[in-house]
Amino acid sequence: MNAGQGYSLGILAGGAGRRWGHRDKGLIVHGGQPLVATLCSPRPSAAREILICCRDNAHLYQHYGDRVLCETRSHAGPCAGIVALAAAAQSATLVVLPVDLIGAPEDVIATLETAWREDDTALVLSDEAGRHSPCIRLCTSLLPRCEAYVDQGGQKLSGLLNAIGARALAVDSRWLQDANNPQALRPYGDN
Repeated sequence: MNAGQGYSLGILAGGAGRRWGHRDKGLIVHGGQPLVATLCSPRPSAAREILICCRDNAHLYQHYGDRVLCETRSHAGPCAGIVALAAAAQSATLVVLPVDLIGAPEDVIATLETAWREDDTALVLSDEAGRHSPCIRLCTSLLPRCEAYVDQGGQKLSGLLNAIGARALAVDSRWLQDANNPQALRPYGDN
């Protein structure tokens, strides 16, 4: 319905990469390019800007986004990254993706574009079992609620999604596969 509405595309790249030996997951090569590149290229036509929230390596991430920023609170999880992205976004809505999304990024983005309803303020994709993902679209006007959640010590994404009243939409679980550990890329011959 609102696929033509432009949005800011925000990429969460602030994880510690513990299961990857503390490597920066967004810079791990998959399919011949860094994981971050698979989310940015080709650039979604409705994305007015690409924002990347990272912990380290901003000088490398700057090649993939329009702006690179830091979490509002370091080591506070994806919620702090979402707050930073929402605060920096220049569009009325923000599409958030994790940097290690390898399942079907184009399908995820297309769904977040087309499933967005006029009365939505937040939409989260969940897998077929009902588990939420960090693939979200939200109105940037929700920033004060997101900030309040983080300011109260909230770090769990599920808590933030409840705080902003996100509508869940189930999609094919394979679309939401991430490169959470080296084994995730083995079927593709990368790591």
